[in-house]
Amino acid sequence: MKLLFFDLDGTLVDSLQGIGRGVNMTLKGFGYPERTPEEIRSAIGNGARMLIARSMPSTEAQDEAKIDRVLAAYQRNYETYCLDDDQCFDGMKEAIIHYAKRGVRIAVLSNKYDAFVKRICNRLFPDGEITVAQGQTELPIKPDPTAVLHIAKQLGIAPSDCAFIGDSDVDIFTGQNAGMYTVGCAWGYRPETELVQAGADVVLHHPTELINLFS
Repeated sequence: MKLLFFDLDGTLVDSLQGIGRGVNMTLKGFGYPERTPEEIRSAIGNGARMLIARSMPSTEAQDEAKIDRVLAAYQRNYETYCLDDDQCFDGMKEAIIHYAKRGVRIAVLSNKYDAFVKRICNRLFPDGEITVAQGQTELPIKPDPTAVLHIAKQLGIAPSDCAFIGDSDVDIFTGQNAGMYTVGCAWGYRPETELVQAGADVVLHHPTELINLFS
């Protein structure tokens, strides 16, 4: 493999605490019930708008204009907490450094807003191990393969020489849609069964297993 794509939340970093604080501060501000960590965990993966829609009361989430207002407030609130979770899962940083030293390119592609992704990755990997860190932009979000294929093309690497690594079926479908090898991360926010059912080429149970995967 010449290029490894990583999801961010639930794959590289356990960001549940910071996201939860941002979500619940926002819900409280609108007079909505706060959500448990498990509820927030299950709402992560399809971008901030879906996170907010899933966290709002179902009757309120039928109104697109209300979702827009709550989403805007969440983005302001999450600005405060996005760097609360600044530690990789145990063994993940070592795996990233291992491949970067071998000349393998590392990219992070998340459905989180682009500015937050870049801030978090710069905090996690200040020495430049990550070649590209990209979140939600004007391009379609995962599992649409447009963004991942665009990054690979920019780096001059064929999809067959890439792997997509993530903790949800969204990530597995993204890799499959792009014609890449797919790696499911069972330590993340989705059950292992979801990764298996999505058709991941392999499912790992700890980040240290990554080091020997592409030896």
